[in-house]
Amino acid sequence: MSENRNRTVKSASNLFGVLEAVHELEGAGATAVADHLGIAKSTAHDHLTTLVEHEFLIKEGSTYRVGLKCLNYGIQAKNRLELANAAKPSLEQMAEETGEIVWLTVEEYGKGVFIEKAMGERAVQPYGELGRRVPLHDIASGKAILAHLSENRVREIVEKHPLPNRTENTITDVEELLAELEMIRERGYALNDSETFEGFRAVASPVIVGDDLLGSIVVSGPENRFRGERFRTELPEIVTGTANAIELSLADY
Repeated sequence: MSENRNRTVKSASNLFGVLEAVHELEGAGATAVADHLGIAKSTAHDHLTTLVEHEFLIKEGSTYRVGLKCLNYGIQAKNRLELANAAKPSLEQMAEETGEIVWLTVEEYGKGVFIEKAMGERAVQPYGELGRRVPLHDIASGKAILAHLSENRVREIVEKHPLPNRTENTITDVEELLAELEMIRERGYALNDSETFEGFRAVASPVIVGDDLLGSIVVSGPENRFRGERFRTELPEIVTGTANAIELSLADY
């Protein structure tokens, strides 16, 4: 009985692995999926066919792509978060005020997930997309979240998701990261100074209601527009003020 159950669980794990591979590859054939996962092509083909039959994937010629059924699950997950609905008006106002792109981020399974955005007239979008899961250590919104988790939880996340080196400014040492998180807690906002991409900066603030850390908001843009007093004073004031407005609106829920 236990052996049958283990086979079933392994099969389900492989099935989800194939779905994730198609997503990561932004569409792929059976051979590419098999090579990506290190499994037999016949196994990949069987799982791909099953996912098509259940409408999680669509097949275009020999290429498999994620189907819109996945969108339905994602929208349902997003809609259950009061934060997304409550934050949207404030995000749009902040995007209009700064002229840049603004994101709302939450943490799930030790990674950041972008769940809402607003675009200013000068917005630049080099890496983000709604629903994308990203490491927390090298983005301002991620550090704003990490700063309000316990040290044990931060260490757990780092152990599960090591700290990849994006640029020469990226923090890759856990003790250095913990020291920065303490500074973020003290001043109330986090900065990204070319830690994800060269020449790209961001300012973020956590959204906390009572004792509950709900997520963070961030405004980001090119270094030539994020420098001097604007980067160190003006934008932090706007971001922390917007976070406070969201927190007050959520207090009424």
